[in-house]
Amino acid sequence: MTTSDAFALVLELITWVGLLPGIVLLAAGYIRKAWASRYQETWGVIVQSPAGTDHLWFRWMDLQRELQSAPVSLDADESLELGDEVKVYFDPRNPENGRLDHPSADGRLMRILGWLLVGVGSAAAIVQIVILLSE
Repeated sequence: MTTSDAFALVLELITWVGLLPGIVLLAAGYIRKAWASRYQETWGVIVQSPAGTDHLWFRWMDLQRELQSAPVSLDADESLELGDEVKVYFDPRNPENGRLDHPSADGRLMRILGWLLVGVGSAAAIVQIVILLSE
């Protein structure tokens, strides 16, 4: 086995390890992005917890003009005060599930990793073809 044969085997492994998971991650990331695109945006207000605890909640009205409420996530809890207006994103199919973070970031990490892996796998495949043709 020559050095170029060993190099070609390593490149083939990198091609498969890059392309297959990369394509799966890309598909999952774009499906997650499409799923998140149905969220509706509305305004809500920060309120006290219904149980009277120190944890903050937020309230908003859904498309049927029903009042919904949900607890504020712990990472956003420190920067919010009672009575603050916030943008709320909710799913019209499940209006009781609201969130404060913008849904456009859903699946972004999967898409970035997918494109990175597909790029590495494609580059390895191209180098492998160049090595094959240069012999």
